[in-house]
Amino acid sequence: VSRPGYDPENISASLNAPDSPLLERAFQCYAVGSVFKPVVAAAALEAGESGFVYTCPGWCEVDGQVFRCAGGIPHGEVDLAAALEKSCNGYFIRLGQVLGAERVRALAERVGFGQAAELTDRFRTAAGSLPTAEALTSSGAYANFCFGQGELLATPVQVAGMLNALVTGTWRMPLFLRNTLDEATGEPLETLAHRRAEPVISEQTAQTLRGLLAGVVANGTGREPETTAAGKTGTAQTGQFRAGEELKNSWFAGVFPAEQPRYTIVVLQDAQTEPAHSSAAVFAALAEMLENLAR
Repeated sequence: VSRPGYDPENISASLNAPDSPLLERAFQCYAVGSVFKPVVAAAALEAGESGFVYTCPGWCEVDGQVFRCAGGIPHGEVDLAAALEKSCNGYFIRLGQVLGAERVRALAERVGFGQAAELTDRFRTAAGSLPTAEALTSSGAYANFCFGQGELLATPVQVAGMLNALVTGTWRMPLFLRNTLDEATGEPLETLAHRRAEPVISEQTAQTLRGLLAGVVANGTGREPETTAAGKTGTAQTGQFRAGEELKNSWFAGVFPAEQPRYTIVVLQDAQTEPAHSSAAVFAALAEMLENLAR
């Protein structure tokens, strides 16, 4: 779903409308921010580094460059669970240094970053931008990458595919058609399947990560949803300004129910200063709607 929408009977009215209603936001690429942190967390779990602990003073220095947590707020001593709940940038920078750029980038590529999703034979989403291995030899570029900033760009569809892969263990190329239909009768014919499905992490890692992301919803930055859910917030800097205020991308990527997920939902509010409702609250409303429809 892309909002604002447009009237297909009067497309010309939307050509110069504010907020670009003709832009299909689900298929365009944006700065990702902290919704990328589960990738680093999964890489740590796979590498046996989940016990890493860091004392956060509110900032982290890498070769003379200072990276701050949101508001420069110190998080104190944090482990992986607390770092996800508090979205501690410094923790993920230091954890990324322990893991190494090759391991983190490889997992990011396996869960779909930098790859276009094929909607039809001739129509694809944007591919986004996954930094090259060479680019990540820069300590500053790699630090940014570890909390989803810098050159990393992705579509909401890619973020949904990423999260779906990390909570199930298997990455699937997003599929937009359920089946073909008989043109005359409308009866279903062939049921379509994902063109690619590849294991990316172990089932144990996926289960552990689901529990950690459930903690984000229950105790941390994503505690809006009242349903049992697992997910991650993200506020990505864009480098663009309006009336002196920086525009940011506000994300929430989540699954529900947390224990046995049936739905993956990604909410992005792009180029915002202060959204009227958090993306986690929008997720909660969508989750409630789907639960009601299922009853």
